[in-house]
Amino acid sequence: EAVRSLNLDPSVGVIKLGTTWPLPPQFLKTHLLKASRILVVEEVDVFLETNLKAFVVDNLPDRSFRFFGKASGHTHPYGELNVDVVIQAIADVLALEYTPRDVEYEKTSQEIAESFVPPRTSQLCPGCPHRATYWALKDALKMVGGDGVVVGDIGCYAMGLFPTGFSQVKTVHAMGSGMGVGAGLGKLDQLGFEQPVVAMAGDSTFYHGVIPALLNAVHTEADVVLVVLDNAGTAMTGFQPHPGSNVDAEGDTRPAISIERLCGALDVDVTVVDPYDIDATRKSFLNVLADQGKTRVVISRRECALIGAKRLGGPIAKVRIDPDKCLGDQCGCNRYCTRVFKCPGLMWDKELGKARIDEAVCNGCGVCVSVCPQSAIVAEAVQ
Repeated sequence: EAVRSLNLDPSVGVIKLGTTWPLPPQFLKTHLLKASRILVVEEVDVFLETNLKAFVVDNLPDRSFRFFGKASGHTHPYGELNVDVVIQAIADVLALEYTPRDVEYEKTSQEIAESFVPPRTSQLCPGCPHRATYWALKDALKMVGGDGVVVGDIGCYAMGLFPTGFSQVKTVHAMGSGMGVGAGLGKLDQLGFEQPVVAMAGDSTFYHGVIPALLNAVHTEADVVLVVLDNAGTAMTGFQPHPGSNVDAEGDTRPAISIERLCGALDVDVTVVDPYDIDATRKSFLNVLADQGKTRVVISRRECALIGAKRLGGPIAKVRIDPDKCLGDQCGCNRYCTRVFKCPGLMWDKELGKARIDEAVCNGCGVCVSVCPQSAIVAEAVQ
């Protein structure tokens, strides 16, 4: 798009790499020999730029190339990589006259557009079982006398860093690292550290990256609770199957590997909970947190709300607000359901001065029923 915008087609060629490692040698030789100046446009780290330089030294030593990109300062080392950035980089490399867009106009137009859009923070989906798990865990940790240290991992549940997960998660690094960090923290009791340690991991992440860290935690007798948020799929990236699924990537039937049986083989105590049952989940967390001095596992099992809605063809139950019980601003809860619990299925009706259910997105999980101090939220079975 940047090349077309500068009317440089076909004098500037574009190489698109389908795989970034290992580099395709013959493909690169064929195309790099057509140019002497190479602009590398890539996200995140200076990976391709660095390795392309090494590639030409080893494979095209008799040719002279100049490379441009993040290392040369022609593209930003961080932040958004958009068409304007690439246009400016190409113009700089080719010494072209280029007038960037009016920055002030762009800023003003953005502000006007945003004025028509309600502010939204990052959110877990309506009815997401992870929200319920974090809610029960939050209560349990408070009841044992502290916030504890909750370490996260890569997945939808990394949203536990934000208000949608009640800011329970304190660290997120890389797939499998949550349990690794938790296992380390679980050995700090010998240094006087007394806070409970909880590591969060999804079912897909458990199979792909957590098992080695769990082995280490069991072997070192780390005092840590692993919570496996089993929502029956790799929800964050498209519901791909994993070793716990009964099908493979091609849809063929395969044996599902049981999380609890695998943990049981390590002689680890396993508790399975349904996060939609807040009271029972909270009680289970309290029991597990009290059983100190060893590694233990809680499996919070409830399929992703998106999978459930598709499978069932609609909401689990019909949730409504009893207008006689919802006292609005007179309640004293300060809009607890929409301010703290924050499920997108709950809305504040300014005209009525009461909470209401957004039936377009509510999946009927009913978790919010246990949240309202006035019992004004009611879940009724779908006929």
